Amino acid sequence: MATTAGSGITFGTFYRTVYREDHRHPANLALHILGVVLGAGLIAASLTVWPLWALLGFPVVHALPGLVGHRFFDRNAAVGDIRVTRGDHPLWWFILANHRMAAEVLTGRWSKGV
Repeated sequence: MATTAGSGITFGTFYRTVYREDHRHPANLALHILGVVLGAGLIAASLTVWPLWALLGFPVVHALPGLVGHRFFDRNAAVGDIRVTRGDHPLWWFILANHRMAAEVLTGRWSKGV
């Protein structure tokens, strides 16, 4: 992905050097993956058996586990516990990176050394 942020880096560089650095603790990883899976489940349930208005809970269900992970396991005083308030990179990069990380972990492609 060749898109660059105001910092002039690509998403791939952001993912490898910024995002992965902030997601080292196994419990934080697990909580982020839980949020992605719960968010996907909420979408599926809302489109099939639950009322559509249940989608209003998506931001909470999707983001809260990751925020808890940062608060208790991967703290970073420089950017704070609520990472969505960071202005150094586009918000959608964090969302996309969260899903990429979850996919890599769930498919066995995640390695700590990258």
